Amino acid sequence: MKRLTGFGTPIRMLAASAVLAACLVPCARAADWTYSVRPTDSIWDLSLRYLKPGVSWQQLRDYNHVADPYHLPPGMRLRVPVAWLRVQPAKATVVSVSGNAHVQQDAQGQAVSASAGMELGMGARLTTDAGASLTLQFADGSRVLMQAGSELDLDRLSAYGRTGMADTRLRLQHGRLVNDVTHVDGVAHFSVQTPDSISSVRGTHFRVATDGGTRSQTEVLGGSVDVGGNRRHVLAGTGKGVLVSGQGPGRPQALLAAPALDCPRQPVTRVAYALRWSALPGAGHYRVQVAPDERFEALLMDRVAGSPAVNLPDLPDGRYAIRVHGIDAQQLEGLDAVCSITVSAHPQPPLVLEPQPGGKVHGTRPRFHWAESTEAASYAWQLAGDADFHQVLGEQSTLTGDDVRAPSELPYGRYWWRIASRDRNGKLGPYSDPMPFDLVAEPPAPAMGAPRHSGKDMDFGWQAGLPGQHYRVQMSRDIGFAHTTLDETVAQPSLQVPKPAHGTWFLRVQTIDTDGYAGPWSPTQKVKLPCIACRVALAGGGAAVLWLLL
Repeated sequence: MKRLTGFGTPIRMLAASAVLAACLVPCARAADWTYSVRPTDSIWDLSLRYLKPGVSWQQLRDYNHVADPYHLPPGMRLRVPVAWLRVQPAKATVVSVSGNAHVQQDAQGQAVSASAGMELGMGARLTTDAGASLTLQFADGSRVLMQAGSELDLDRLSAYGRTGMADTRLRLQHGRLVNDVTHVDGVAHFSVQTPDSISSVRGTHFRVATDGGTRSQTEVLGGSVDVGGNRRHVLAGTGKGVLVSGQGPGRPQALLAAPALDCPRQPVTRVAYALRWSALPGAGHYRVQVAPDERFEALLMDRVAGSPAVNLPDLPDGRYAIRVHGIDAQQLEGLDAVCSITVSAHPQPPLVLEPQPGGKVHGTRPRFHWAESTEAASYAWQLAGDADFHQVLGEQSTLTGDDVRAPSELPYGRYWWRIASRDRNGKLGPYSDPMPFDLVAEPPAPAMGAPRHSGKDMDFGWQAGLPGQHYRVQMSRDIGFAHTTLDETVAQPSLQVPKPAHGTWFLRVQTIDTDGYAGPWSPTQKVKLPCIACRVALAGGGAAVLWLLL
C-alpha cells in the first residue's frame, strides 16, 4: 500500500481514523447523562450546578446545539458527557444493625461497633459476627444487606454531583450480600468483587456469596447482572445463578422457584411457632429469614433448615416479614417466598401444674394449680363443659396467686380448663390450649380380710379394685405411722410378710389409681399379739399369731 507523501500515514490508518471520528459523537453520547429542562432552568445555572470546573457553559451549549441560550424550552433533553460532570466523594450510611457488627474506617483505624446512622467513607471495612446482620445505604439509594459471618470493603464511593448517579464498588472478602440497586438513567455503576469474580449492574436485585477463596456465586432475583472472572463474562437474567471457580464463571443456571409458604392468617399466639412450606424438588436445604418489615434491613433470624419447616424464635408482639428460599445441590439459593405475620403471644400462659391435660381429678369441687409467671400481674381462668368453651361453668378474670377452686360442686364427667396471663399494663395474653380432665369418684378404701398362716409367714388380703390399680400397705408400732416397719406398694390385692414380733401393731392399706392418685387409707387396724406368742417364741423360735381385726 502506498503512503501519502509528507505524512507517513498509511491510507488504511486514515480510513480507520475517519471511521473513529464518525463514531465519536454517538459513542460519547452513549455515556451521556440526560437532563430534562424545567421552566426556571438556564444553561448558566445548569452548568454551575452539574459541570466540573474547567467545563464552560459554552461547551454544554455547543454539545447540545442550543440555538438560543437565553431560552431553554421546558422538557428539552440536555445531554451531558459523564466526563464533564462534577465527581465528589460519597458516603455510605449504616441503616440498621442486628447483633454484633464492626467497622474499621481505614487501614490504620481501630475497629468499633457499628451502629445505625454511622457514616462511612471509601476504604472502610465492615464485618458481621455469627447471628448478626447489617444494612448499608449508598448515595443513589441502593442498599446492601450483609449477612452473618461476612467481611466487606468499600473500595469506591463516588457521586456525580446532584445527578443522583453514583459509582459504588464493593469488595466482599467472604460471606453473603443481598443487593438492591437503585435504577438511575445514566451511567451509574455498582459492582461487587470477590476474590475470584466481579458482578456489575445498573439497577437490579441480586445476591453475591463467596467462601473467600476458590468459589463465588451470584443469584439474580431481578434485572440482569454481568458476572466476570478469569477474563470471561456471562450475563445472568432474573431467576438465574452463576457459579464462579478458578476457571471463571460457569453458564447461568435456573434458580429454584419460590416455595409456597403456609403463612398464618390469624395472629400467632404461641412461642416457637412451627412455620411450614411446600417441599421443593431439588432442594436439599432452605434458608429462612425473619425481619421487622418487608425491607429486611435487620435479620432477627437467618437459619438454614434441612426440611420444609422451622420453629420461629420468641418474638415480641408485633408484625414481621418472613422470606424462605430453597438451596439446591450446588448451593445456589433460589427465589424468595415472602409473607407477613402478626405475633400476639405475650404474656404467655403460666406453666400448668394440675390437673394435667388428660388427667383425673377426684372429688366434686376440684382445685386448679399453676406456677406463677414473672410476666404476669394476674391471671384469667375459665372452666367449661366443652372444648370450645361455649358452656362456661366457671370464670375469673383477675386472679392473683397460683390456684383457684371450682365455684361449685360438679357431677362426675369430662371438663376443660384454660388459663391466661395479664401483664402489669393490663394486656391479656393468649389462653392456653383447652386442657381436658376427668372428674371421677375416689377409689374406695379397700376392705382387708382375715390373715392366713403359711409356715413362718403370714398372708394378708383385701378386696380387689379396678384393673391397673396398685395398693400401698403400711405397718407400724405407733398409731400415727410416724415410723413404719413396713411400707410397700404391690400390684396384687395381697401381701405375704414374715410373722411379726409380739406386741401391739397398727396396719392400714390404700388404693393407688392408674393415674397415680392415692385414695383414702382404710381404717387403721390395731393388732395385739398374745403372750403365748412370746412363750412360743422363747421356747422354739416360733412366730407370733397375727389377727387382723376389721
